[in-house]
Amino acid sequence: MSARFAGTLFDLSGRAALVTGSSRGIGYAIASRLAQHGADVVISGRKPEAAQSAAAAINARNGEGFGRAIAQPANVTHGEDLSALCEAAVEHFGKVDILVANAAVHIHVGPSAEMSDAVLAKTMDANFFALHRLSQALLPGMIANGFGRIINIASIAALFGSGVYHSYTLSKAIALQYIRNIAVEHGAENIRANSIAPGLTRTDMARGLLDDPVALARELSRSTVGRVGEPDEIAGAAVFLASEAGAYVNGQTIAVDGGMTIRYD
Repeated sequence: MSARFAGTLFDLSGRAALVTGSSRGIGYAIASRLAQHGADVVISGRKPEAAQSAAAAINARNGEGFGRAIAQPANVTHGEDLSALCEAAVEHFGKVDILVANAAVHIHVGPSAEMSDAVLAKTMDANFFALHRLSQALLPGMIANGFGRIINIASIAALFGSGVYHSYTLSKAIALQYIRNIAVEHGAENIRANSIAPGLTRTDMARGLLDDPVALARELSRSTVGRVGEPDEIAGAAVFLASEAGAYVNGQTIAVDGGMTIRYD
């Protein structure tokens, strides 16, 4: 036990991570910070050029103790892409210790009566089934190696009711429960499964809110810090959960939201 805590609690040297949706935004920040703390990382996104550019940017900043990055494009709604992603990760790094399910879609805003089966199915494929399929593929190796971290990037939207974000909040809420179930099932095997629920963060997905002064002011009125979050602030929580610092945290949903979820007045 003492050897585990002999150095920094955030050292990820010798670990390999797979981060979906990591060619930009929160996913890129997480992959970059995991690599900075020593983990080798697989960058994944729908567009090959963007994934390769992100991996190159991480490798260009390589310093002593930094991990390596490779690119493997994948559309998380395609099962064959997910299989190829896992195979590429194991082929390059020999294992996957850390799975960060970050890629998501938000393709419908409006009344529930206007949410089609196709919209719901696509949203569930990206926001829940990708997490499930990747976990199923990678858990056997994690169990065999005696170490695994599954980190689901959720949303505080999954903690509230909504009259317009039906498919998105539903898919994210189901993923929260899935993570709790995995935590219970595999906790004794040194697998940790947790969710990070970002609040409003400066990403392309949030661009509609960020560019609308009225909507932005309404969102920030709930914040205790009075500003939008940055991708690196979400990445900090991911590094914590991936490392020994978070080894006693299991099955939790950590809101990284500037206090939006605790404000009543």
